[in-house]
Amino acid sequence: MTLILLSILILIYLYLSVKISNAVKQITNVNQKIVRFFAILIPLYLISYPLIGFIGYLSGFQGIIHAFRFGDKTFDAFFTYPFWFGLVFAIQAFFPILIIDIAKAVISPLLASAVQMRINFIYPRLILLITLTTTLYAGVKIYMDTKSINLNTINFKSPNLPSALNGLKIVHISDIQADSRTGRNKIEKYINLVNSVEPDIVIFTGDLVTSGTKYIPLAVEMLSKIKSRFGVFACIGDHDYWAGVESISKEMKKYGMKLYDNENVNLKIGNATLSLTLVTNIYSKRPDTETLSKLSSQNTADLKIFITHQPSENLVKFAHDNRYKIFLAGHTHGGQVVFSVFGHKVIPSRVETKYVSGHYQLGSMLINVNRGLGFTLAPIRFNAPAEVTLIKLSSQN
Repeated sequence: MTLILLSILILIYLYLSVKISNAVKQITNVNQKIVRFFAILIPLYLISYPLIGFIGYLSGFQGIIHAFRFGDKTFDAFFTYPFWFGLVFAIQAFFPILIIDIAKAVISPLLASAVQMRINFIYPRLILLITLTTTLYAGVKIYMDTKSINLNTINFKSPNLPSALNGLKIVHISDIQADSRTGRNKIEKYINLVNSVEPDIVIFTGDLVTSGTKYIPLAVEMLSKIKSRFGVFACIGDHDYWAGVESISKEMKKYGMKLYDNENVNLKIGNATLSLTLVTNIYSKRPDTETLSKLSSQNTADLKIFITHQPSENLVKFAHDNRYKIFLAGHTHGGQVVFSVFGHKVIPSRVETKYVSGHYQLGSMLINVNRGLGFTLAPIRFNAPAEVTLIKLSSQN
C-alpha cells in the first residue's frame, strides 16, 4: 500500500511539474534549461524523504531510523518539512489544475479559433495563479494550524441531569505526545489553556508521549500542573503502551495521579454520582465483551461517561446501548493533515472510524473526539489544529 501511494504521489508531482514548467516557459523569458532543471530537481527533492526512510529501514541505519521516529532538527529542516509541505501543495493544487485541463480538452475543440487563442493565452497564467495562491495558502495554513491551539466549547443538555451536576465543566484533552517536536513550551501552552477555563474534571484520552521513555517525566510533570476541582483522569493510548505503561504509571504516582486500565471511577458531587468508565482500546489490547459487561454492570451512577483512546464504532454502540451519556476519545488527531478537495474533506483516519473529529450525537449520548496536541508521522497540522474541548453540562428539563 505504501509503495502504491508513493507511486501515485510521484505521478502527481510529475504532472504538476510538467504543467507548471510549461506555463513558466510560455509567459516568461526564463532560460528553458533552467526551467527544465528545476522541473526535475524539485519533485526528486520532495520525494527523497520517503525514499531515504525506506532505504534507512531496509539497511537498519540507526541515524535515519532515529530521525524518522524521534525527529532531528537538521533532518526535519532539509527533508521532513519540505516533504509534507510539498504533499499538501500537490494535493491541493492537483485537482483544480486537473479539472481545468479536462475542461479545456473537452470545450476548446467546440469553440471558434479566436476563442481558443484567448483560452490558450489565459491557461498558463491560470496555472501559475493556482500555483502561487496554493503555495501561499498552504504555507500560511500549515503554520497557523501547527502553532495554534483552539478552545472548543460544547453546551451539552442531558435529560434528567441532577441539579448538583448542572453547570459542571468537563475538559477533554488528548494525545499530548511529548517528543522533540512537542516540547515543554508547547505543552505548557496547552495546559495553561486547560487551566484558564477552571475545569471541574479533566479527562485525558491517551498518548502522553510519542515513543520511548525520554519524555515521560516531562509529559507527566506538565499533566500534573492541571488544576481541576475533582482531578485528572487518564486512560491508556497506543503510544503509552509502546513506551511502557509501567514507566508512565510509576512517574504518575509521584504526582498522585493514575493511568487507568479498564476501571470505573465514581465521583460524588453533591447529592449526585458521576461515573467514569476508562477502557483500554488500542491496537495492542482490545477490551473483550466480558470486561465491558462487567464495567457496565458495576455502574449505576446518575451520569455515566465512557472514556477510551480509539473511537471504535463498536464501543460507541456499546456505550449508547448501556445508557452512557458521554463518550470521549482521541487517537485520530482530527486527521492531523486534512486535505480539502472542492470543499470535501479527505481524512485518512476515516478508514478506521467515522468518528474522526469534533462532537457527534447518537440518541441522547454526546460523542467527542479530541484532536489532541502532538503529532504522528507528520510534524505538521493542516485543517486540524490542536484543541482543548470544554463540555458544559446543563439539564434539558
